[in-house]
Amino acid sequence: MHIEPRIIDEILNKTDIVELIGKSIKLKKSGTNYFACCPFHNEKTPSFSINSKQQFFHCFGCGESGNAIGFIIKYYGYDFVEAVKYLARQCGVTIEESQQKFSPEQIKQQKQQKLTLQDTINKASKFYQTNLINTPLALSYIKNRGLSNEIIQKFIIGYAPDGYTALATIFNDYQHNQYLSLSGLTSRNSQDNVYDKFRQRIMFPIRNVRGEIIAFGGRVIDKSEPKYLNSPETELFNKSNELYGLFEAQKSLRETQFAVVVEGYMDVIALHQFGVTNAVATMGTAATEEHIKKLFRQCDDIYFCFDGDTAGKKAAWRALERSIELVSELKQAHFMFLPAEHDPDSFIRQHGKDKFIDNLQQASLSLSEFLLAELSSKVNIKTEEGKVKLIGLTKPYLEQTKIPALQVMLKKQLAKQVELQPVVLESILNNRSRYAFYNSAKSDYNNQPKSVLPTPKLNNIKLAIQAAVKNIEWVHNYKLPDDIDNLQPEVRELVIFLDYLNHHYSSAQELDINQLIENTPVTQFALKSILFATSRLELTQQEFINLLDGIFGISKTKTNKIPKILLKK
Repeated sequence: MHIEPRIIDEILNKTDIVELIGKSIKLKKSGTNYFACCPFHNEKTPSFSINSKQQFFHCFGCGESGNAIGFIIKYYGYDFVEAVKYLARQCGVTIEESQQKFSPEQIKQQKQQKLTLQDTINKASKFYQTNLINTPLALSYIKNRGLSNEIIQKFIIGYAPDGYTALATIFNDYQHNQYLSLSGLTSRNSQDNVYDKFRQRIMFPIRNVRGEIIAFGGRVIDKSEPKYLNSPETELFNKSNELYGLFEAQKSLRETQFAVVVEGYMDVIALHQFGVTNAVATMGTAATEEHIKKLFRQCDDIYFCFDGDTAGKKAAWRALERSIELVSELKQAHFMFLPAEHDPDSFIRQHGKDKFIDNLQQASLSLSEFLLAELSSKVNIKTEEGKVKLIGLTKPYLEQTKIPALQVMLKKQLAKQVELQPVVLESILNNRSRYAFYNSAKSDYNNQPKSVLPTPKLNNIKLAIQAAVKNIEWVHNYKLPDDIDNLQPEVRELVIFLDYLNHHYSSAQELDINQLIENTPVTQFALKSILFATSRLELTQQEFINLLDGIFGISKTKTNKIPKILLKK
């Protein structure tokens, strides 16, 4: 089997070697690198180094070194193809199997073609930089936008002059240079004449995480359209994978542990000039999963900062949809919307860095807040139908969320908005509406006088609860009553409790007692004392079934065969 070099490059670009190796061995950060005891030889002092910038590992003790593929080969004993397939599965790349076998000479030729494409882009970039210096009109535009010489050099900004064949002055084979065409720098018209795609535009070189120029973005300096023009996707450039300014922001991302995502080149440049050096931007596309994964590899928090208009809200919503499956307890997404009269460029120039950061941290919405606010805006929350619709709109996003804590918080906020008790909402979301009716009436019932419950009944319920939390698979296999309206209050609550266990836990190992107590409020028996009781009676599964049958009145099985445990007063 042969795997095309472009596929291998894509896999390596999407793989973070620090994250990959960190899954297998314990790493410790020191400076910009990570260190560990080498997994390939015995040592007590760590000499195994991982360079996150170069995506490379090296052991100063035994000399082993390589990239992500090399680590998988050495660590797991895979061959090259197996290692590539393994990494492809990890980063979601589909491998197109080629039946054609390339000779070493052909592979070398493909690599050389890629290098030539890179050299072509570099040569054009230097040409654009020189033209900026020598074109007063372009320099005047840049200065009027408030860009300093330092920031121009940091982002190697240039200028594509007016004229259809300006690049011909540096490429002697201009008319027949395939790499100019492949990079999107030139095109052909209907008369088969070659012409420059970028003309009379400020040029923003786009760099990958290694600092290599892979594409360009161009902005007009007059009223022409389109306002912005980007390079097409090439072997080097995929806009769904790359973020403008990421190379320049990497150090700041690691130091501050948060990223600011904006929409435009000038927004990024202005933020960097005023000290917000952890800003990046998407390029003509909404934030993608790959963008978010790249940022989460380098920091813990992402702040999406957009205009407060309709377009900004849409961009933020798309970012939320891509983020919701990727956030975790330690990786969070936030959303900030600027006043209508501002974009990030104008805001930071008028108010400065401190005000911008303060707004970012104090006025941002969390993912759950933005989610519910946006969904609530689509319904009339004052009506019962609107509340029902809000529950329906929110449910798919709850199902996408992989963090239990975030699910709980979202449900609490949703329950407050639709004016339901959390346990009632839980029943509705789990399609257990017959229990929801009971829960909604529970508070009314609790205000009514109650007779003293017989101790034997409570003893049996206590036994059932203790057995259930220890053997959750028994609950999965037991059919709970469908109609609970005619059951006694304490028995109803037992059904609710067992139903919650059934839908939220697959085994006793993952059970969180405190969370269970919080999410299953009961009033008819002391749940906390029952769950934390030290003295317990061991039941068989059949005894458990017989016990529940007796409590629910399903059979005539005598429950008094189960020894009674006196409840503490």
